[in-house]
Amino acid sequence: MRINLTKKDIINSIYMQIGFSKKISDNLFDDILDVIVDNLIKHKKLKISNFGTFAIKNKKSRPGYNFKTKEKKLIKERNVVLFKPSKEFKNFINEDD
Repeated sequence: MRINLTKKDIINSIYMQIGFSKKISDNLFDDILDVIVDNLIKHKKLKISNFGTFAIKNKKSRPGYNFKTKEKKLIKERNVVLFKPSKEFKNFINEDD
């Protein structure tokens, strides 16, 4: 069972299915990711129809604990990306083959 999907795998899939050169496929994939990331940063939320919604949430700093070293440490404030799948995506995942 394969778990990782690499950028190279996606580019090869675009190359095989659409027929663009690998260079064009690479540029196309990079452009798609740039649009997604830019819109997510700009609007803090991005909905892709029939797929799901990405959102940026700010997590406040909090105390943490390293169990290996027994050291208490402050976990810094940071932004995290959340993903909520759409109903259509959930239904697609749960369809019986």
